Amino acid sequence: MNILPFIIIFIIVCIMFILPAVCFVKCPYDTILVVFKKNDRNRIIKYITGGGTFVVPFIQDYSYIPYPILCFPIPLKDAPARNNVRITMPIAFSVVLCNDDLEKAVNFLFDKKTNEIEEQVNKIINEQLRLTIASFSAEEIFSDKEKFLTQIRNDVDRRLKKIGLTTTRMNCTDLTDDAGYFIEAARKMCQEALERAKADIARTKEAEAKSESDAAG
Repeated sequence: MNILPFIIIFIIVCIMFILPAVCFVKCPYDTILVVFKKNDRNRIIKYITGGGTFVVPFIQDYSYIPYPILCFPIPLKDAPARNNVRITMPIAFSVVLCNDDLEKAVNFLFDKKTNEIEEQVNKIINEQLRLTIASFSAEEIFSDKEKFLTQIRNDVDRRLKKIGLTTTRMNCTDLTDDAGYFIEAARKMCQEALERAKADIARTKEAEAKSESDAAG
């Protein structure tokens, strides 16, 4: 009896049912699955988020990149503004993956340890903070703090998106300068507000007195 046909059928069955089960790799939630050339991690073939894909044995290999959720508290000190007033502003950013450009995120995150990612992102944020502060004068920062902080976040976001990341939250806990400009400017604003309030009260009393006088006449 010739058993060769049975062996061939057995091999075909194995290829059809067993091999796909072995080669199919699932991608967990909040993770990027990266498929690359075997023994050459620099040759990325494809990447997916969610679902699964086939990985060819002996030719391809795969690895996972977890979605990064990073927090960067940055105690920025003595950053020079445009008029050389030095600004101190403790600030924190929450940084996540930017879904608009996964290719850049994969190229940046793949094969890096968490401390390497944090170090590089921290450097990018620090550099951009100083560049943005240098484009404002101390007067501009104080007169429109909201505009200044919005520009800070926009500029940091623009830099981070070049590596496939983005900010979800920014929190500035304080804003001071080495010359005491902010404190003095705040004091002057309070004084001006107080003087305006006194003037308003005086005008109100004068109007009331005139009204009473007219009524009595």
